[in-house]
Amino acid sequence: MKVTLQAPGLVVADHVLPAETFEAVADEVDAGEYHSVHARRWDKAWRLSDGQPLRGPSVRFDPAGLLDQGQVSYPTGTSVDALVDAARELADRFPDVAGTQGADWRAMFVAPWLYPVGSALSLHLDGGKYTGAFTFFAHRSWSLHWGGELFVFHDADPVAPSRGYDQDEDSSGIATCIVPYPNRLVLLGPDRPHMIRRVDTNAGTHVRASLAGFFLRV
Repeated sequence: MKVTLQAPGLVVADHVLPAETFEAVADEVDAGEYHSVHARRWDKAWRLSDGQPLRGPSVRFDPAGLLDQGQVSYPTGTSVDALVDAARELADRFPDVAGTQGADWRAMFVAPWLYPVGSALSLHLDGGKYTGAFTFFAHRSWSLHWGGELFVFHDADPVAPSRGYDQDEDSSGIATCIVPYPNRLVLLGPDRPHMIRRVDTNAGTHVRASLAGFFLRV
């Protein structure tokens, strides 16, 4: 794992998993079962014009057994365990971003997400029950011309954070652009508004695939 970028509330690491492990993770994501992010209700992190992103079932890292027992628990015996370990390792190396296990966060969960052509994620802040988030890009190839970049903006006004944060007038218009290159892991603090640019038609049948999740606050 090589840290490519370190900034307040943001770390980007590349070459996160060994090649064979990455291939196994990509296979797991390819073989997953998915449903619309709006399958149960409208999740307002996405505008209705954000296309049709899909998500799969969650895996939890929950050593204290505090979460819903119906979810799949780490260790799963699959390659996803290696990604959970990598996310924990990166969080441990940079506790100022997402906090420290035990002191700040008590559990984490991760799920696969697919963004086909035309799908996006509007500008938002993650909920207050999280100390941070992470995203691992699990597609095998990606082009600069395919869209799907993760834009991370400056810290939001701390008095009014919400998952629905979407006030364009409050944005400086300056963001860090992270291309979703394969085998890249992004660690994100709780006060960094972010969005996913729409996947461009140039991507064709290529899908922006990721494993992403959150650290749950103590």
